[in-house]
Amino acid sequence: MLKQAFFKTILFLIPLYLLSIVVLAQQKYWLEFDIVEMGNQNTQIEFLKENLKNEYGNELEFHYQSKWHPVISITLKKELVDQLDNHELIKSIQPQKELQALSIESATLIEYSYALEQIKAHYITDSMGLSGMNIKIGVIDGGFMDADVEPSLKHLVENNQIKFFQDYLLKGNKDPFYGKRMAGDDHGTQVLRMIAGSDNGTSIKYGMAENAELYLARTDHGIRERRLEEDYWVAALELFYDMGIRLVNSSLGYTDGFDKRKENHNKKEVNGKSSMITKTAQSAAEKGMLIVSAAGNDGHKKWEVLSLPSDAKDVLTVGSVRFDDWSKIYYSSIGPEKLAYVKPDVVCFAANGTSFSAPVITGLAACIWEYDSTLSNLEVIDIIKRSSHLADNPNNYIGYGVPDSKKITSILNHEKPESISQTISSSQNFIEIEIPVKTEMVVIYHKKDSINVIEQKSIKIEEGQTLLKIKKIDTANYTTVVGQDKFQFEVEWK
Repeated sequence: MLKQAFFKTILFLIPLYLLSIVVLAQQKYWLEFDIVEMGNQNTQIEFLKENLKNEYGNELEFHYQSKWHPVISITLKKELVDQLDNHELIKSIQPQKELQALSIESATLIEYSYALEQIKAHYITDSMGLSGMNIKIGVIDGGFMDADVEPSLKHLVENNQIKFFQDYLLKGNKDPFYGKRMAGDDHGTQVLRMIAGSDNGTSIKYGMAENAELYLARTDHGIRERRLEEDYWVAALELFYDMGIRLVNSSLGYTDGFDKRKENHNKKEVNGKSSMITKTAQSAAEKGMLIVSAAGNDGHKKWEVLSLPSDAKDVLTVGSVRFDDWSKIYYSSIGPEKLAYVKPDVVCFAANGTSFSAPVITGLAACIWEYDSTLSNLEVIDIIKRSSHLADNPNNYIGYGVPDSKKITSILNHEKPESISQTISSSQNFIEIEIPVKTEMVVIYHKKDSINVIEQKSIKIEEGQTLLKIKKIDTANYTTVVGQDKFQFEVEWK
């Protein structure tokens, strides 16, 4: 269901004088256990892991365990590899791509979209040289009309990076670039732009995964809205899984906007478990797929909450925020109060729809997987959330906040991101907070509990102002005060 209008990326040209980033080498391996009988594989693996833990202690760190094979990814000091490889319990130990020390030699001048600027993408794309190389990305969307002539996507065609196309609307159509503008068939084209778009002729970067392999599925009509399109969405996701694709962008969402009212969903279904499309997304996540889903554009409407299937617990749900103060933009859908987990998961800037926030984060996830292919889908999501500016105090408006690519490089190096959050309390109906000099904007989230927002408010700070008085509002038990990624206070009202 396409509710987003055409989005022209706003560009912001500034010189980026980058400091060198050094990520210490960290070797990971696939370790295969010598198990003959597969009937009680998990029990045997747990027994073998315990034995190895007793032998190697903290020198051996276990990561992702395969559900289908007696294999688990590990981190191990290089000097112990030969010793472990000869162990009687081990069938094989295979090195994964080594996390190389990375740096840049000189400053680079490049133009980024606002969204990439906001998440500090240059720390990953420019400094680390990551671009989604060899990562397969599935895109379930409307049409990809004229993507072959879009300047920022020209390289995808020239380099044969579009590997597959399935049209569920027009049976027999093999042309991924076919479509009608009046039907909104270029929506998928704009999504591709935010995943992998890069106009080398003018040094403009729109997406982070410009070297990824793209697999496309057209499941949604831009004008006609039918529940049948959800069948197509499910079919496309299951097909991608069979094709071995782990990362999928879905900038589609389903709510109450169908042509026939009887097909409309009810807000009560947005609970992470009721709709079939949500169940399918969650099943895919449990099978190891990373589904990046747009939160929806009903934040200012009666529906207000997430569109389906972005309510699924283990999909990466992405909302939209403003560029200047990082507050939730008016249209971005919010997480229902009764969910047992925080949604949306993260946010980034988009001028006209969460459809164009989600693919930015898809490109980010592709780069993380390019750097360390042994990470599970849930580990990638965790890294992105832990890097975000509201990681300590997430809420149902913007989730864990705006991801920070610089922090992600630290997390990949097994370093804990430094927290900027301070917890304070007040037994009165106001509190005064000291804020840094030169603060321009502050966003305040008054909350009924630690997660659910009652009111969001942006405040412009006067020049030279260093004290901010926060008044408690009725029914608020917590208030988050945040100045982008510079400072953060969590106020508990006693």
